[in-house]
Amino acid sequence: ALRRGGRGDLTGTAAAWRNKKTYDMIPSPLLYKDVLYLVKSGGIVTSLDPSTGEVLKTDRTKEAMGPYYSSPVAADDKVIFTSEAGKVTVVKAGRQWEILTVNDLGEECYATPAIAGGKIFIRTRGALYCFGKK
Repeated sequence: ALRRGGRGDLTGTAAAWRNKKTYDMIPSPLLYKDVLYLVKSGGIVTSLDPSTGEVLKTDRTKEAMGPYYSSPVAADDKVIFTSEAGKVTVVKAGRQWEILTVNDLGEECYATPAIAGGKIFIRTRGALYCFGKK
């Protein structure tokens, strides 16, 4: 993590903290309610304290262990991870997040879900799904 501000050569002073674990280069991290979420292939989800870099929790989404290309999204105190195989893992947001459910859309998904108007839109290889409350 880099500190904001500063001028000139910041090589020795800009880093606030560093996590040396490797993460896939495609899914972006997600900052939601003061927790930083990362997902990598194998269904490994990690939550970090964004101020210190402290690892809060690392665990595997056992029902969705494949590669991940889409970035996580969040709403309504939930974080959503979508695997390449189309498995959608919903976790309760928090420093010690917990898996609420895993749903299988049955086909490949590479796109990051979109959230708008109280609904989540997930595009797979052959369909566009819309989920929300009635």
